[in-house]
Amino acid sequence: MKKLFEKYREIIVYIIVGLLTTVVSYGVRFAVLYPGAAIFDLDLSAADDTAMVAKVSVLRTAAQTAGWVAGVCFAFIPNKKWVFRNNENDKKTVWTQFGAFVASRIGTYFVELGLAVLFPLLLNILGYRPFRFIIDIDADLLSTVISMVLVTVLNYVLSKLFVFRRKGKNEEE
Repeated sequence: MKKLFEKYREIIVYIIVGLLTTVVSYGVRFAVLYPGAAIFDLDLSAADDTAMVAKVSVLRTAAQTAGWVAGVCFAFIPNKKWVFRNNENDKKTVWTQFGAFVASRIGTYFVELGLAVLFPLLLNILGYRPFRFIIDIDADLLSTVISMVLVTVLNYVLSKLFVFRRKGKNEEE
């Protein structure tokens, strides 16, 4: 079991850190989205009312952005220290890594934003109706699940290949 863990340690720890980051990111996102919809009397499932769709899109964008900022701020240190075991601590290197981390996350942010704003609208236009599976699965929640999987894979690959890459094959962990 220990051998198996060591073989897949990076991916296992990445998933754990990713789950924690997801809780932070989507917690903030939904803490903005659903109360915001209630406060501004917006129908998140609107597809016919152009003015309502525009307002909901602005709210979804704000909620997504707030969640993204919270997630990126939370995720950098755990990914650097625990997942990729990167111990480079000089200020220049850390800031360079943080810049690369943020840049890579900006790229996946646009993937996530497209899924958060456009996909629920598309689903609603196509006649999607929420269904119950323990909780109600509305278009926003379905989009969230799809984007979580896609963005998680993209973020891992970008972090491994570009942000926290090893300088040499013989570098100690």
